[in-house]
Amino acid sequence: MNCWIISLTPPYSFDRLLRRLETHPDTQIRVNQEKNSLQRVFRIGLRPVLVHMQFMGSLEEPALRYGTQAILSTSDQQLLEKMIRRTFSADLELSVIYEQMREEGELAILTERFRGLRPMLDADLFQCMVKTIIGQQINLTFAANLTERLVTLAGDPVENQNGEGIIAFPTPDSVARLTVEDLRSLQFSQRKAEYIIDFARAIVNETVDLERLWTMEDEEIITYLTSLRGIGRWTVECLLMFGMGRPDLLPAADIGLRNGIVHLYGMETKPNENDIRKLGEKWAPWRSIYCLYVWEAVGAIKRKEMFDL
Repeated sequence: MNCWIISLTPPYSFDRLLRRLETHPDTQIRVNQEKNSLQRVFRIGLRPVLVHMQFMGSLEEPALRYGTQAILSTSDQQLLEKMIRRTFSADLELSVIYEQMREEGELAILTERFRGLRPMLDADLFQCMVKTIIGQQINLTFAANLTERLVTLAGDPVENQNGEGIIAFPTPDSVARLTVEDLRSLQFSQRKAEYIIDFARAIVNETVDLERLWTMEDEEIITYLTSLRGIGRWTVECLLMFGMGRPDLLPAADIGLRNGIVHLYGMETKPNENDIRKLGEKWAPWRSIYCLYVWEAVGAIKRKEMFDL
C-alpha cells in the first residue's frame, strides 16, 4: 500500500469527528475507533478508490496518514490529497472563530467542550445533494438506512485488503437509469424517489452543471438549484455547508438547529426562522461553524455524554 502524510491545522479533534459519526452514520465510511482510523471511498473521476486513513499526533499537533492499494498517477494522488484535505476541513483555522464565539457566554462553553471539532464534508456534490434530499423531513437513522439501500442497489463495490466490501456511492448515470418503482421498493416515498431520479437525470442531461457551482456565490447557487423540483432553500444550504464547505450558511428552517438554540439560550418558546436569522447576524462570517457546534451539542445529548446545556 502506498502511504502519505498530510498536516492538519490545529486544534483538530479526531475524537469529536468520530463521535459525530455515531449520530450521523455514513455508509461510505468504516470506523475503527480504537485505532483512530477509518476507511472511505473517494471517486477519482468515475473510478472508486478505497482510502485508509489514520489520525496521528494530538489535538495541538495533528496529522493524517492516508494510503490506498490502488495504483495512482502523480496527478491522481495530488487530486486525492486535495479531496481529503477538503473533506476533512484540514486547513480550517478555528482559533479566529473561537475568539468570536467566546463573545457570547452561551456559546463559549461549546468552544471548550467541542474544541477541535470541524465539518466533515461529503466526498462529492452529487452524493451530498442526494443524501440531503433523502434526509428531508425524516430522522437521521431512517435517512441513513435509505441511503444504504440506494448505495447497495446502484453503487460500485470496492474491496479492502481483507476482502471486505465497501460500496461506492452511485454515479449520476447509475441513479438516472433507475425507475421510481426501484426506489419505492426500498421504502422511498413516491416524491422523494422522483426528486432523486430527476436530479440525477438533470446532471446526465447537462441541465445542471455541478462543477459550475464552485465559481458561484451562495445566493446564486440557491437560485440555480431551487428551480429544480423537490429542492428548496434548506436542501441547497446543506449542500453549501456539507458539500462545498461554505463557511457562512444559516439553515434557519432546520429543526435540530432550532432545538439547540432553545437549549443554549434558555428560551421558553421555539424561535421561528426570522428569529434565528436575526440571532445569527452576529455569527457572520462563520455561521456554518456556529451551526455545527449547536448541532453537536444536541448530538452530545442524544449520545448521553456528560454534557448539560
